[in-house]
Amino acid sequence: MTADPCADAPIACSLDAGALGERIEEWRALVASSVVSVDAEPTAVHLVLDPSDAALVAAVGLAQREKQCCPFFGVAVDIGAESRTLSLCVPDGAEEVLATFVAALRS
Repeated sequence: MTADPCADAPIACSLDAGALGERIEEWRALVASSVVSVDAEPTAVHLVLDPSDAALVAAVGLAQREKQCCPFFGVAVDIGAESRTLSLCVPDGAEEVLATFVAALRS
């Protein structure tokens, strides 16, 4: 049994306002160039990637950097026969943070 990837970390981001704006733009660029669909739930968002290896590498690299500044995000990649999905989850109590993140992706 594995531990919940979204638990046991403070709900805080270490980026300053300028770096946060740049990071949001990186996520928007990834969504625009490499994401087929965005499926949001209260505590998780699933980004279905286009089938290219470049999309997978870009998504994983960005997710890893996100995890460094926001350790409360759980990150998972699902490689299926027909699709690749990057999922980010947050612990209970961080639903508003995730909703803001998803809104930024879609704007």
